[in-house]
Amino acid sequence: MSGSLAGRAPGPARGLLVGRTHGPARPAGDVAPAAGVRAPAAAGTGSPEGAVQAFVRQWAALGALGLGLVACGIGAGHLAHHLAVGVALAAVGLVAIGWGVLALRGPAPAARAAAGAALATGPGVLLSAPLTGTATTAAEGAALVLALGVGILLAVGQRSAADPRPHRRAPGGAGQAGTLAAGALLVALVTVPGLAATEAGAHAVPHGSHGLPAETGHAGH
Repeated sequence: MSGSLAGRAPGPARGLLVGRTHGPARPAGDVAPAAGVRAPAAAGTGSPEGAVQAFVRQWAALGALGLGLVACGIGAGHLAHHLAVGVALAAVGLVAIGWGVLALRGPAPAARAAAGAALATGPGVLLSAPLTGTATTAAEGAALVLALGVGILLAVGQRSAADPRPHRRAPGGAGQAGTLAAGALLVALVTVPGLAATEAGAHAVPHGSHGLPAETGHAGH
């Protein structure tokens, strides 16, 4: 019957009928996307990084680098009298530094696990002082602040990534450079006093005194 209809119908209608009759059938449930509508990328398929995710990743990476340096400094001070604690803190510091470097270069590796580890590391470093019978200094306090900051930032990033609403695109090169500079300054304000409070920092040679002769008294003046 379709053949007879195609023969009787005029030219445009005939082509329409033939196209409907003999064209390839669309599978059931296969709906063509509307023009201009872009399907959301699935998780883990390299979807573009949003502004919040980029900010969180960069600042968390910088905080992890500061935490690693402070933890290594605290661990070095315990190596002489508390070897196990010193080795554990140094290992934690090296892991934090490695994670921070990887997070700066690309997506934060194992962000959910890293958030939990950071939230547990801060109190652990703080409790290392009373466990070893040493006084709690600014170094342990700096490690606690940095670790909690990293954990909170990563938790915020995970929540933002799970939000189904459209994300604002990450800033360009100049914007990311400004974000990194601000984060580095903030992390340095916490890290430098913490490093200075460690035993290694206390025995560091002051700047400007390298290669200078020791001061001697001038008799007769």
